[in-house]
Amino acid sequence: MQCCLLDPFDPRWGRLLERCAHEFYHLPGYASLEARRMGGTASALWAEDCGREWLLPVVIRPLPVIPGAGAPALPWRDAVSPYGYPHPLTTAGETDVDTFLDEALAAMREFLRSERVLTVFARCSPLMPLAHAYSNHGYVVKHGPCFWLDLTESAEELQSQLRSRYRSYLNALRREGVTAAFIPYSKGLDDFVRLYYRTMDRVGAARWYYFERSYFEELGKLLCDALRLCVVKQGDQLLAAGLFASSGGIVQYLLSGVDERLDQPHATKLMMIFVRDWGKAAGHRILHLGGGVGGTDDALSQFKRGFTRHFSLFCTWRHVVDAEQYEVRLRAWEQFSGMAADPIEGYFPAYRKPIGKSADPEPTHRAS
Repeated sequence: MQCCLLDPFDPRWGRLLERCAHEFYHLPGYASLEARRMGGTASALWAEDCGREWLLPVVIRPLPVIPGAGAPALPWRDAVSPYGYPHPLTTAGETDVDTFLDEALAAMREFLRSERVLTVFARCSPLMPLAHAYSNHGYVVKHGPCFWLDLTESAEELQSQLRSRYRSYLNALRREGVTAAFIPYSKGLDDFVRLYYRTMDRVGAARWYYFERSYFEELGKLLCDALRLCVVKQGDQLLAAGLFASSGGIVQYLLSGVDERLDQPHATKLMMIFVRDWGKAAGHRILHLGGGVGGTDDALSQFKRGFTRHFSLFCTWRHVVDAEQYEVRLRAWEQFSGMAADPIEGYFPAYRKPIGKSADPEPTHRAS
């Protein structure tokens, strides 16, 4: 079994994507974009044996400095998947996938120990199955539901799944002349960013969700026509705007903002229905709305539930490469914070859990 850390320019990364169904979350360029935002190095964990391959995009970061943890001669690092759903990929066939993954993940653990990568945290796609081997080589934690629309269903079936009061809201919006449309990304980016930041301020979002404008610019360059900006307007007034990305037959709802001052709280619902109908007409298979904040079943999750009967659980995979070194970091964190470290199903890795009232945790590192 051959194991490597691939950099974004390694041709093996691109060649595997040519052989596997994947989304934009798996692109080397997306890992690089996330690495710049997270202060790490873009990479992919890769294993190969007899033509069968396994790959997981990650961002490699130095461990945070914890007083009392000591400073080893060769520092440790850890790995986290880019934000979103960069599910681990494999080219192994159905008949031998379990055996291959068992062997690949065992070999990857030894390789990562030699590379002094202490933990791996992966966000997995609720739209793809996760083999049992991941539970054998780490911990699979189930979070809240993620909601998706099956765009291969008939228009009548899709409409029947819409919550009844949503239909009333949509009818009222249309009577008032409210419309939804896609506009050129570069033309509408300033207004989108303004609305998005305003929405994050209103809901008290963590700083993690305040993507810089340059991030949106780079995302547009990376995805080109696969990234679409939808706006909802009443006359010349912008009520709401949202970003959607399509790849591999899946349309992902990314981010949105709404201007609450204009007293049209249901504008986002019209946007979702517009994108649903466009996605079906364009031949996409799934519109994925996602779930709640941090993978929880919260008010945002309930909002998304109103569009569809389909949902799947969002899972994360947590892998401790060196249990002894992990324990050393936890004890140092506990001594410094005065608190008990989270168990494996809580905030992971527990030594990265922020301390204090102003703490700003990364999404889905905590249990739902």
